[in-house]
Amino acid sequence: MPAVADLRALAHPLRLRIMELFAESPKTTKQVAELLGEPPTRLYHHVAALERAGLVVLEETRQNRGAVEKWYGSATPQISAGPSRGKNDVASRRARRAVAATALEQAKQEVIAVPRGAKQPALVTRFVIPVDPSKIAELRKRLFESVKSIGLEFRIEEASDAGQDDCERWAVTLSFAPVATPRPIRRRR
Repeated sequence: MPAVADLRALAHPLRLRIMELFAESPKTTKQVAELLGEPPTRLYHHVAALERAGLVVLEETRQNRGAVEKWYGSATPQISAGPSRGKNDVASRRARRAVAATALEQAKQEVIAVPRGAKQPALVTRFVIPVDPSKIAELRKRLFESVKSIGLEFRIEEASDAGQDDCERWAVTLSFAPVATPRPIRRRR
């Protein structure tokens, strides 16, 4: 489970997007800046914060015209909001809520503003599953493994060799959280 500092590092929409791009495949900060339409100088401190938190890792350095290119990849493909323990419990809950709010807001914006030319509409679904408490961990694991398997199956290892210009990028946001049990409706007589 990520530490509170890790979660705080992600509780910024731009940092979440940066980490998503590094999770797709190793890239330089300059490449990520181009994909986001941002100047590279705006991203360097964000990448440094993600690296300090251990959420992105330096995978390789390359010499390019007298400069050293740093290629980063994601250290963690997902953020798990498991149970927290210890004296940072309140801070950890706040940090997890901030990350959840950021991720869900990003998903909301993506669904509302589907890019022109998208060949398929966004898929949005929500349902509540009644689960025996003894099977929650198993269901959580199965959901994670399913999403991980799909991600690996469709992942583009080398974007430059795979014709990324012909690809559409799609985001998957999964939330698995307990919901309040509705109270029975009492009829007045």
